[in-house]
Amino acid sequence: MTEIRGTTTLVGLLGWPTSHSLSPPMQNSAFAALGLDWAYVPLPTAPELLADAVRGLSAMGFAGANVTIPHKQAVVELCDELDDVARAAGSVNTLVLDSGRVLGSSTDGDAVISQVDAAGRRALVLGAGGSALAVVDALDRAGAEVTTVSRRESGWPPSAAGYDVLVNATPVKEELIVNPHVGMQVVDLAYLSDGRETALVEAARAAGCEVVVDGLDVLLLQGAASFERWTGLPAPLVAMRDALRKG
Repeated sequence: MTEIRGTTTLVGLLGWPTSHSLSPPMQNSAFAALGLDWAYVPLPTAPELLADAVRGLSAMGFAGANVTIPHKQAVVELCDELDDVARAAGSVNTLVLDSGRVLGSSTDGDAVISQVDAAGRRALVLGAGGSALAVVDALDRAGAEVTTVSRRESGWPPSAAGYDVLVNATPVKEELIVNPHVGMQVVDLAYLSDGRETALVEAARAAGCEVVVDGLDVLLLQGAASFERWTGLPAPLVAMRDALRKG
């Protein structure tokens, strides 16, 4: 268990809920691996209290935070400064607190495109939230032709026919929304905290997809990028990966 002392630097996770997240054990394992007196704590925050929570981070001396469902879009307006990726995507998943200023960035999209060959490919992104926006922006920057479909639209559920890349950016884990086909590159941002494969990942492996990336791999990559923004140090990927696979 991470020990928190008066000298400990704090970072946290703003979301509603946060109980399912594996970010705390992953990040705390990273701090421990490098001998840092840092701690990562879940901060369950109801939507109507988000602005108060962000102000509270600065007031209490937090070094930063991650932002997860459902706050990735709403937190944009609460940042004093956005990096180019967050500004283009309209989504933030990482906050850095610097001298009372809130700096917002997004590491979700780059985590996805680092795992697929998107240039010149047709990509289908499921979802309309902050993660989906970040992924769409990243795929567009990587040269993909992107289509998005959400549960609020009449074309739900969509077909994967004609697409080369499929990204699930919804929280759906145990229901198969789209049937992947052989040769596809599939990325699922959702994950099950007990280590079981999501319905999409299981179906993608069975279908013989060219690339299959599960949500724990995406969490590792985006979390490593957040870690490096907070600490200025290279992320200890082995320790972080081990913590995720242990659940």
